[in-house]
Amino acid sequence: MIQSAETLPTWDLSDLYSGVDDPRLEADMQAGRARAEEFARRFRGSIAVAELSAGHLRAALDEYEALLRNQYRPQAFASLLFSTNTQDPARGALLQKSREFGSAVGIHLVFFDLEIGQIPAATYDAVSATPELAPYRHYLDHQRKLAAHNLSEPEEKILVETANVRGQAFSRLSTEINTRTRFRLEREGQVQELTQSQVLALLHDPDRGVRQAAAESVTAALKHNAHLSTFIYNTLLHEKDVLDRLRRYEVPAAGRHLDNELSGEVVEVMSQVCADNFDIVAEYYHLKRRLLGLDELTHYDRYAPIAGEEEAIPFAQAQGLVLEAFGSFSPRLAEMAAPFFSKRWIDAALADGKRGGAFCAGITPDHHPYVLLNYTSQPRDVMTLAHELGHGIHDILASRNHLLDYYPVLPMAETASTFGEILVFEHLQKSLSSPQDRLALLCHKIEDTFATVFRQIAMYRFEQEAHQARRTQGELPAEKFDALWQKHMQAMFGDALKLGEGHACWWSYIPHIVSTPFYVYAYAFGELLVLALYACYQREGQAFVEKYFSLLAAGGSRSPAELVGAMGFDIASREFWQGGCDLIRQRVEEAKKLAG
Repeated sequence: MIQSAETLPTWDLSDLYSGVDDPRLEADMQAGRARAEEFARRFRGSIAVAELSAGHLRAALDEYEALLRNQYRPQAFASLLFSTNTQDPARGALLQKSREFGSAVGIHLVFFDLEIGQIPAATYDAVSATPELAPYRHYLDHQRKLAAHNLSEPEEKILVETANVRGQAFSRLSTEINTRTRFRLEREGQVQELTQSQVLALLHDPDRGVRQAAAESVTAALKHNAHLSTFIYNTLLHEKDVLDRLRRYEVPAAGRHLDNELSGEVVEVMSQVCADNFDIVAEYYHLKRRLLGLDELTHYDRYAPIAGEEEAIPFAQAQGLVLEAFGSFSPRLAEMAAPFFSKRWIDAALADGKRGGAFCAGITPDHHPYVLLNYTSQPRDVMTLAHELGHGIHDILASRNHLLDYYPVLPMAETASTFGEILVFEHLQKSLSSPQDRLALLCHKIEDTFATVFRQIAMYRFEQEAHQARRTQGELPAEKFDALWQKHMQAMFGDALKLGEGHACWWSYIPHIVSTPFYVYAYAFGELLVLALYACYQREGQAFVEKYFSLLAAGGSRSPAELVGAMGFDIASREFWQGGCDLIRQRVEEAKKLAG
């Protein structure tokens, strides 16, 4: 059983439902099905017509949005409950039931976005320009762009109805495999069985022997799961190939780019600029090798702490640090973060069966978000807490939007989270007087930034090649994925760090690669954007604060190019992305000066 020296918070989900057996769950799902059926009876066949009025479309949009708000609550509750104990059969059954409910509702709603895409052009131009539809204009325009990739209504219904026995099922299986896996590690003469979060935390241990043993434990467990993990990934890659062909997407990442409201050209410019700057990573790790006094670095040395870094930060102290840092930027920011602690919107406790990693779940504009993390009292966990609270504050500020514009697209979704991390980092740096302590914290931040920018781009490139290889070569063996993983990860480190053979299978525990293809480049986008935003804050001071809040409050109501353009940046410019990389390079130069 996992134990912690302090009592860590667990979230209270009772403001959604009281538990698996809450009768309101079944009642709400039954009501949701009935409401969806009534929506279809009322509006099907009345949207894609030349005589469509703005009033009729507005009524349909208002009802559609309200229907989705009610639908999301049971699904969100089931997902949140499951994430804290993936081994509980009752929670797993509820998750599956909620997903089947989502499909049952979805088949009645499929027609709506399809008909929006089929509205005659002249009619659409006329009605969409009216003040009545102004709140929904961005959503409508985006649906029109997606229309080129829509299938027929019967085909779309089949995809909705079979989702839970296709990709969603394999994604869930992957999650359960990783959360159920136990990593065996011998320490002090005893064999321990650790969760994924616990064993990965040991990769940050100051003792190289502990780090090596932890890495070997990770490798052994992942190799044990290799056949199943490889089959799952092959299946998901093939499914995406089929769906992309049916939807007429020319390259594997095209659908993600469209969902993110970004052009493929912008993403490739960002990706190439990051790859062109991989030498920053190599330069830093040459420095780290010297600081650690090692002849050679390998994969289990990447996160070795530099002497001077605080070893443990209790959760209560982390809470204070984050709120102080947020308050120094704006009291309003700290006020928005405070309820996450006081009202139990955070689940930080380590637990058997709990999903690894961290996330923030925004539910709907009229319900607060929830944060999950696995708090191991290490400095990076403080940054993770700040990161996820940033997401939560983004959700709160965006709640003035209707649900269809509530969620920011993935690249913009990382803005507040990454900005929150920088605020905490700068707050901690100012509190340190010792050059050694400042160096230790700076190195930690540099490595976090590398993980967010360069590592994510290396993973994006791995995904691009893995998807393409599956399409041209058929089902791939684990060794092929391993080789691609090593190739792209090693490119980031150059000759400064040699990834050992045991690292080759580590692609198989990365959840985003499995569940959300091409998600990862959003992290690099967000980090580089935030570096530019923070530079503005340093120049403008308090004048920047309200502009920043306005950016977050926009939610998903405008495209990234529009939102970032309003802040004075051009995301199509290579110079913009290079500017962010230059700021990372400056941090490495600062570390070299502190190291002497």
